[in-house]
Amino acid sequence: MSDTACTAEGKRAEIAARVAQEFGLSDPAGLSDEDRARVEAATAAALEAEAVPPASPELRRLIAEYRALKELRADEGNARLAEEGEVFAPEDDA
Repeated sequence: MSDTACTAEGKRAEIAARVAQEFGLSDPAGLSDEDRARVEAATAAALEAEAVPPASPELRRLIAEYRALKELRADEGNARLAEEGEVFAPEDDA
């Protein structure tokens, strides 16, 4: 896995590329504005849709990896705050 794919942003780009491929399109960077918007909307919808998993096993795997990276980043942030003596609880965010 490349360094870029190890970040949530890199994984999101990988997901967008897979979505573009499923639409029969090329790399998202080379798409028209209209096609890029279509891919971006489908990518955002796939990442936000907890209840309806994509049909593609590859896309499901990429989305699971993306969510794991986002969770890891949140966990690292919480660990840093705890090391600094910051008192926090999820309920405090409400």
